[in-house]
Amino acid sequence: MYQVMLVDDDVMVLNFLEKLVPWNELGFELAGAYTNAHDAIRKCGEMIPDLIITDIGMPVLDGLSFIKQLQAGAAKTRFVILSCHDEFHFAQQAVQLGVQDYILKESLSLDSMKDILERVRDKIDDDRHLKLHVDRLNYQANRSREALKEKWLRNLLSSPVLEDTTLYEQLQEYGLDITLGHFIPVCCRIHRFEDAIVRYNSEDMVKFIVENTVEELLREEQNVLFFSYSAQEFFLLSACRKELISNPYDKMVQISNHLQKAFTKYLKIEVSVLIGEMTSGGEGIKRQLPKLLTSADDFFYSSGPVIVKSFEIPPKVHQEDIFIHYSEYSERLNHLLIEENGDIESVIKSFFEFIESRRFQPSNVKQFVWKLALDLQLKLKFSIYFDKEKVQHDIAQMLNVSELRAWLLKFMNEAVIHAEQISKKSKKSEIIDAQKYVQLNLHRKITLEEVADRLHLNLSYFSRLYKKETGENFIEHVTRMKMEKAKVLLLHPDHTVEKVALMLGYDNKSYFVKLFKQHFGLSPSQYM
Repeated sequence: MYQVMLVDDDVMVLNFLEKLVPWNELGFELAGAYTNAHDAIRKCGEMIPDLIITDIGMPVLDGLSFIKQLQAGAAKTRFVILSCHDEFHFAQQAVQLGVQDYILKESLSLDSMKDILERVRDKIDDDRHLKLHVDRLNYQANRSREALKEKWLRNLLSSPVLEDTTLYEQLQEYGLDITLGHFIPVCCRIHRFEDAIVRYNSEDMVKFIVENTVEELLREEQNVLFFSYSAQEFFLLSACRKELISNPYDKMVQISNHLQKAFTKYLKIEVSVLIGEMTSGGEGIKRQLPKLLTSADDFFYSSGPVIVKSFEIPPKVHQEDIFIHYSEYSERLNHLLIEENGDIESVIKSFFEFIESRRFQPSNVKQFVWKLALDLQLKLKFSIYFDKEKVQHDIAQMLNVSELRAWLLKFMNEAVIHAEQISKKSKKSEIIDAQKYVQLNLHRKITLEEVADRLHLNLSYFSRLYKKETGENFIEHVTRMKMEKAKVLLLHPDHTVEKVALMLGYDNKSYFVKLFKQHFGLSPSQYM
């Protein structure tokens, strides 16, 4: 619906237009009717209508002056003039102001108004379609430009240093004033990346939102370029002069603060920033970029998002091998699955207090936690869904020890609950072995016959045993496990419904879709 406003000091004309014109049928919604142009202007300060139908001969402020005043405020409203004057100079001025139509009140009728409104509506439709097309072209152009900048950055990181002349030409093409002579590279990383993915559903969406937000925030900044690198991190490159009058680092700190606050306020995303050293050539830029990329260690033990200058980095992390403590903490977590009413939170808290007190190498800490989780599943045979490659990927992306702590606490709570459920359902090793076999073979077709044969059990006996001990038949369990994994696989941006079906051993896509809908009440495409 398009918004329309009526302005006329003739109350009878207003009543006629308000009550007799079928606005909704014609695609319009009446936003207001005013006998005074000043009242209409005040209303336009709150909302800009798509169309204003106004009289020319009004006291205090006539219709043409009213139109000029609104247009001076950059309003994109269209106008139709009602007039008692059949004079050329009125029509001429109306044309000069871009008025859509000019109609004499003596010839005003319902049919004439319908005709005018249909023409105006079609014109608004055409203009909006054109704007959408132009916006789409601009968006594609901007995306192409960002893709070229990202490619340029990756080439710079992976290739020998270009001659300064060539590198400067490229930077100048992207809008940087290379005559300033010096550059400051900056690396920005999302502080709690998993939280951002949960909020925006995928890494691709996070990357898209971050790119658009940073570009918008830097629109008014001179000589600061944005380079996307991944969903989790991006670079800024500032061109500056080396002088005593103003400190270029102060400017980058100010910009970093602005980005941090805007991201937190509008996106609910926290960003940590590492400001590199000032350099005067391409070799210096190339040397610093990979160094900044490995800066996760500098953020890992921070209590929140930070802004750090590379020459102010705190002391290096502890060099002791964390794995000499592996058996101790592995045993503590194992006991949580065996003991009833174990204090999970206390054990996890103690573990991470130890980690933070020693400030171990972050990559080793992540590997340590991943191995703990993996061994819990393999040693104790509890049938919790555990995609080790995904978990390893997720843990590797965690930039802060608090993310790792939250992840392990959640994992252990789920593991203990699931282990208790299995214990209550069955103590029979055959059931546990069957469920483990299912978990390891979700990628292929699993039959009752092959599992019974693997367990050296009679087919009918195994079928009855499984139903008795778990409350569901074996094939129902297999299907349920496959559908649960399908939910995870479908979240991957490169996975189509057909690909996920094949990954779970279903040759028939339609059958997979049917099963998924039966389990979750919506199709895989709707879920995606």
